[in-house]
Amino acid sequence: MKIEIPGYVKGLMDQLNQNRYECYIVGGAVRSLLLDLPVHDYDLTTNALPEQMKEVFASYKTIETGVKHGTLTVLSAHHPVEITTYRKDSAYQDHRHPDAVQFTSAIEEDCARRDFTINAFCYNEQDGLRDFFHGKEDLEKHILRCIGDPEQRFDEDALRILRAVRFAAQLHFQIEENTKQAIFHKKELLSYISLERIHEEWNGFLHADTCSTYLKEYLEVFTLFFPELHSISNFDTVLQQVDAAGPDANIRMAILLQDILDPSSILKRLKYPNDAIKQIKAMVQQKDAVLTDRISLRKFLSSYPADPAPYLAYRSALNPSFPSDVVQSLYASVIQDNDCVSLNQLNVRGNDLTVLGYQGKEISDTLQELLQAVMEEKVPNKKEKLIAYIKTR
Repeated sequence: MKIEIPGYVKGLMDQLNQNRYECYIVGGAVRSLLLDLPVHDYDLTTNALPEQMKEVFASYKTIETGVKHGTLTVLSAHHPVEITTYRKDSAYQDHRHPDAVQFTSAIEEDCARRDFTINAFCYNEQDGLRDFFHGKEDLEKHILRCIGDPEQRFDEDALRILRAVRFAAQLHFQIEENTKQAIFHKKELLSYISLERIHEEWNGFLHADTCSTYLKEYLEVFTLFFPELHSISNFDTVLQQVDAAGPDANIRMAILLQDILDPSSILKRLKYPNDAIKQIKAMVQQKDAVLTDRISLRKFLSSYPADPAPYLAYRSALNPSFPSDVVQSLYASVIQDNDCVSLNQLNVRGNDLTVLGYQGKEISDTLQELLQAVMEEKVPNKKEKLIAYIKTR
């Protein structure tokens, strides 16, 4: 078979070949090409040692952040491409990292250290597809299977437990029975994995179309770092809502946390970034907001700190009868007419109130009062009208 290789990748492979080194595209890129999925990153592997790679690519801009582990990042036509020397397995002590990096000259040994059969492909134009562990057969049958002994694979790197479930969910694959049993048997090893890395896998999992099926099947695994899942009432209904939300990880997290009054501590523990915490918390706390008319929508927009589009998807997922189209139409009108929903849009400033004798907290309280009055259509957003309003109230 022949795979189309982008020019910026082929140029690097040719450069290594011209210097009498082997080079293959490896891992996820080959899997995605075989599945006719988009490839986001091309990783290369070679029998050239790191110092030899640096000589081969002396005329390129390179980044040596992973060079002690055998990886050199080379910029080719502005694309960063990681090129790694063939490696073989060594002992693991912390269920995450090998004790030492051992280079090898055999591509098969390099592929043997990888996690799953469908991630152990390698390809170049000279040799075509090399598949030492029957990954293509598993790909065709939609099966995810560890290379070798799955318990040993998870012992070496416990993050593979979550990677297995994420890959299966993203690809709509079944996890092979021995691999599945090992996931449950070795799940406690996730305690060795940093929450930052767990967050990456969890977030990727929530983006998968079919995550609800796997969330239910592997609940015992996920509750090791997210025990609050156990307290969800009407779990099957919540899973239906997760499906209805579509592949948006933040909306789906807000659905899972819908009954938590303030989910901030959970989100911080799971290493969510501040902007995601802000959005998810706002969705949860506004899950019952009334948005039936323009005034209620203005008040909502005044207090909601993020783009309302995900919020409307969240509400629709929670309740299929939520009038999303009506709210979207109202929202479009509010934006088009530049309705006042924030202090920045209010046509009175703190200095105007100072002239009238207001001081300190009086100023901020009065501005908020005026904003509410404008949103409720008690007074137009015009300076003279606003000042007259506060003088007569």
